Amino acid sequence: MSRFARRGLPGLVACVILLLALPIVPGAPAAHAQNGCDGLIAPRLTPGGAGRVSSSLGVSLKNVPATSAGGATELATLPTDTVFTVLDGPQCNQGYAWWQIQLPSGVTGWAAEGNATDYFLEPTTIGLYTYRRSPDATTVTRFFVTPDGAARQEAVFTVPPLDATPASAWQQVELDTLTQGLTDVAQNCPERFVGTPWADEAARTDPTNVALPVLDYTIYPAPAGDRLLLVRSLMLPLPRCVTALPDEAGMTRVTLLAEDGTETELFPFPQHGTIPASQDRYALSEPDAPRVYLDEIKWSPDGGYIAFVVAYRDTCEDADCYRFQMYVYNTGSGQLYVPGEGRHVAWANNGAQLLAFRLLAEGDTQRGHLYSMNPDGTGRQEVWLPGGAVYLSSTQTALGFPWNAGGTRVLIGNGGTEQVMMLNIVDRGLTSPAAVPDIAAPLNRLSVDFVKGDSALLWTTIRGQFVLQDVRSGEAVRLTSEVASTGVPLREVRPFSTGLHVLLEMSNGTAYVLDLTADRLTQVVFGG
Repeated sequence: MSRFARRGLPGLVACVILLLALPIVPGAPAAHAQNGCDGLIAPRLTPGGAGRVSSSLGVSLKNVPATSAGGATELATLPTDTVFTVLDGPQCNQGYAWWQIQLPSGVTGWAAEGNATDYFLEPTTIGLYTYRRSPDATTVTRFFVTPDGAARQEAVFTVPPLDATPASAWQQVELDTLTQGLTDVAQNCPERFVGTPWADEAARTDPTNVALPVLDYTIYPAPAGDRLLLVRSLMLPLPRCVTALPDEAGMTRVTLLAEDGTETELFPFPQHGTIPASQDRYALSEPDAPRVYLDEIKWSPDGGYIAFVVAYRDTCEDADCYRFQMYVYNTGSGQLYVPGEGRHVAWANNGAQLLAFRLLAEGDTQRGHLYSMNPDGTGRQEVWLPGGAVYLSSTQTALGFPWNAGGTRVLIGNGGTEQVMMLNIVDRGLTSPAAVPDIAAPLNRLSVDFVKGDSALLWTTIRGQFVLQDVRSGEAVRLTSEVASTGVPLREVRPFSTGLHVLLEMSNGTAYVLDLTADRLTQVVFGG
């Protein structure tokens, strides 16, 4: 085989910081100047533009630009990276510049852009990176897509081809598996060689020098778009006599590719290696899946860590099953941590905290448990969960219920998967159960995503139809917009940071932006 502690300020300094973080009463006399804006940071936000919370401490959103002592009510605490639309401002008083803003959920309030020395908010451009691979797979081009459907080309990554054979790239366990497998087929079912790389007798005579795929890879981009995680497949099919489905022998190589072409290997893993000691077990549900594969890859928001969930095929009480183990790569130090068993992972606190579920046996049943930990697996603590809910699939196939972007909310089932609820990890609050829309039943579902500031769910069918559902009332509306009529399979749905638009990436490389408020599709135009 996808952070940081702060030192508290003592005494008076801590009190001053606390007071400065609170909104100020409008109209109060300026402390040091006749004009309340004199000496403050130069305003960077503009009405009608977009902004984000840049302070690592977050900011408090008030109903009026005033402190709680001045009669204001806190509407929300906005963590780092919260995005918003600027409505009005600035208003300056008592050493702060205030703007009226609106969150993606529709909540409106006042927040301080900054004081005399520090910015708490900053302007931002709403958009998503998307990537296009060249026909020969030698390059990957990065585009920046905005909600209006424009796509600006920004960078081209060159992917080095690999010149490798089993003899040069595989571990001994895979070489032995290849040799034994080919011998078995040659002796008992030689017809299975037809249509495989082993149909040529010369290949069977010297199998360890057969060329491996040179550019067979999958990409997982860093949040900032400056690096690509490459999962390179160095596999060969291995026919079997007992079934028409071939096995696979070989290695997977995981690397990081920078824009300058530098490629750094993180780790390789074999298909037939040792399975880590495990307790949790998940029933087999995809018989044709590889013996070992990367089930989840999650970059931390700051790009400092990559969490991997690796699936291992095993035997549990005489039946095939899967085990899930977590690994975390530190992109700064190059260390690989092994937190242990877990799946359905999320990053919280901008990457300082890793969240993961486990499926633990309790008598004759299994129940999901949630744990928080440091990226290296230390400091593990169980997060209490309300009983009676379904948090985790008991099979190899995940439920597909999402986390929100900040790792503070997760969708769960209400005693099953026909009804869903949103769980707030911070206060353990639950929304009322909402029925899953009929057209979004599991077998017909491509994905479900939190949108509109986590106030709504977007259900997407495999045909490219959409249902927008309020997470609190459960009211669901089927959108008139759809991509089913294009005849091209929808590959992925990715919400923009505002949650008001989503990027629809199609299997043929085309893309659309879906405006959830206007119920309108715009085809993405890729520029040079």
